[in-house]
Amino acid sequence: MNRPPRRKSLADGVYEELRRLIVMLELPPGAVLVERELCERFAVSRTPVREAVLKLAEHDLVTIAPQHGTFVAGIDVRSVRQAHFLRTNLEIPVVRLLCEQPVVDLAEARALLVAQRLVEGDLKAFMPLDDQFHEALFALAGMRELWSVIQGKKAHLDRIRFLQAPQDGKVATLVADHKAILDMIVKRDAEGAEECLRRHVAGSVLYMEELLLLRPDLFRSPAA
Repeated sequence: MNRPPRRKSLADGVYEELRRLIVMLELPPGAVLVERELCERFAVSRTPVREAVLKLAEHDLVTIAPQHGTFVAGIDVRSVRQAHFLRTNLEIPVVRLLCEQPVVDLAEARALLVAQRLVEGDLKAFMPLDDQFHEALFALAGMRELWSVIQGKKAHLDRIRFLQAPQDGKVATLVADHKAILDMIVKRDAEGAEECLRRHVAGSVLYMEELLLLRPDLFRSPAA
């Protein structure tokens, strides 16, 4: 028996918006979160703001320093690598499973592909569509809940993705990768689908290694 989805609370809404702002670096590492200002910004009381900030802290997106304040945390290298490991080891079996099915309804995934092409120049619009595309693949395999597990673990990886996306041609490459994955599913080519997906998800981790040298200020100290 399927349970109805839980209604989002005020704290959920504040958390999701703050997560988005942190991922997209509108709130960069080191930015101070002031409770009073957040209450005014979201037109809510202190309770949902505090709940949202605690959840951000659980996901290592903010650091709460008693008597000093709450700060946006630097990108955590270990979290990025773990999220990449999680995606690789959950999503590759999903696309291989789809390749084994005699009939797969790719209408939603194809519609998302069209939407991605229409917003290629708008990163804020593209990134959610990117996630929705991958979630749609999990849903087709009957494993949507597993995407929720990945979503809860990949905030630091998403920060790298957002930093990487402005590179010339990067978004177009991501869209082309999505099309290639769908083409392989239609052909029922499990090996080809795995190769496409493995290459697709590896780029962010490789780019992180460059950023560690070029922008160390973005990252959390290994001792933190």
